[in-house]
Amino acid sequence: MIPAAESAFARRSPSPATLGSTLAALGRRQPVVFDELMNAPLILRHRDVSAALRDTATFSTAFYGMGPMSEAMIALDGAPHHRLRRVHNRFFSAAASAKYAAAVVPIARRTFGPLAASAEVELVEASIARYPMEVFLALLGIPDELGDQGLAWVRAIITWLGSPMDEAAAAPGLAAYAQLSEYTAALVRQEHDQHRDNMLGEIIRAFEAEGAYSAEAVTTAVVSLLLGGFETTIQMMSATVSALLLNPDALARVRTDGGLAEAAIEEAFRWANPTAGLYRLVTRDTEVAGHALPAGSLAYVCIAAAHFDADAYPEPESFRLDRRERTHLGFGLGPHYCVGAPLARIEVAAALTALLDACPGLRLDPDAQLSFHYGARGFVQHGTEALPILT
Repeated sequence: MIPAAESAFARRSPSPATLGSTLAALGRRQPVVFDELMNAPLILRHRDVSAALRDTATFSTAFYGMGPMSEAMIALDGAPHHRLRRVHNRFFSAAASAKYAAAVVPIARRTFGPLAASAEVELVEASIARYPMEVFLALLGIPDELGDQGLAWVRAIITWLGSPMDEAAAAPGLAAYAQLSEYTAALVRQEHDQHRDNMLGEIIRAFEAEGAYSAEAVTTAVVSLLLGGFETTIQMMSATVSALLLNPDALARVRTDGGLAEAAIEEAFRWANPTAGLYRLVTRDTEVAGHALPAGSLAYVCIAAAHFDADAYPEPESFRLDRRERTHLGFGLGPHYCVGAPLARIEVAAALTALLDACPGLRLDPDAQLSFHYGARGFVQHGTEALPILT
């Protein structure tokens, strides 16, 4: 067992890669080990993490179905999950995603373009933290009034869902879910009458096309997207930029050849991904690497460790734009692969392009110290509160 004070999740580091590298080294000695701080056994090897994410019959997301989340896609498996996934695939089709990309690019330029006027900037609060909110407000046609209140609701809900053993997080999480759902339901009813050409309209039409429309079903889908798309995208942007800043040779290559941006983003999603891991409910007695996991227990499927497993990614500590092993687990794997991954990639790509255009001398502030840790910004992910740069 790892005592709470010795957990890798309790440490800070100047690099986002340290957590994964440390856990992978532990996994080479102990593929499954109980972490007192995380209050669950950590599954650490890539092959075991991948197998657990695919095996939803044994490693279930059912515990997310507490109370009002019972109809959300993350809480479903089997046929109900498949039906809802088919609806989501409609509003994340190639044609729909192309429309979203066209809308996101000018938002990225408005958000990051003004950085050109500053010699030094703390990038998270100056731009990155506002960016996903502006994207969702625009795509969904949500009034600007949602603003900081929407992010506060999302944080409370995700804190509850991301720490299912923490009873103190349950009450504020449930209250926030009820308030966000009520607000969103009113928007859904309004949009259903107006039939506008935005993302919310696409979602409504997707449910109608599959014969699955109800205001409640669409509200649940929209709230799920909001939960997955605010703080997660903030940390994904921070991770991508920090990965390039900490690997200046790669940054120089991306600046010279914009065609390498996609490779840089995918490698950053491995090397610095904020999704350190995911809790799963063990539904039946099983074993992983000889370690018994009893039915009814929780396991922490450790994506950060898997990303630094040398059996899956040769020289995992190296940030490589030419890495052949382009498949990462940052969006999960198997039936519960992140349905919003296309939009996340669109947002990060547009933001990175706008940032590099605005800041031709982009580099880390040499007088500042980066600090990455689990629980950054009060959220259940691995990331940073600040990213000080010179432009």
